[in-house]
Amino acid sequence: MRKRTVDIHIMLNQEEGERFDDLCRRTGLTRAGLIRKMVLNCPIQERPNADFLALTDAIDRIGVNFNQLVRKVNTIGTVSESDVREAKRTYQRVLSLMREWEKTWR
Repeated sequence: MRKRTVDIHIMLNQEEGERFDDLCRRTGLTRAGLIRKMVLNCPIQERPNADFLALTDAIDRIGVNFNQLVRKVNTIGTVSESDVREAKRTYQRVLSLMREWEKTWR
């Protein structure tokens, strides 16, 4: 049995319809989902773009690298110079991605 039983129809002019569809595309929501969020006064956010997702992946890799270094230090008591260089390279790559991403959103 359907949980949502109230059917609502609305009419929009051409401009309103285009703006509504554009908002659906930017948020990744269906028309019904977008209206539900509006009615419930939920925050409506655009879905992240590919650049942002790449940036979050790069930041995640930094966390993984640093966790590996910390484990190695805790286990062995030292870390190799190549491990430190790799961590620095990853960190510099993320900084570069963040600067590029920041330019596109200003």
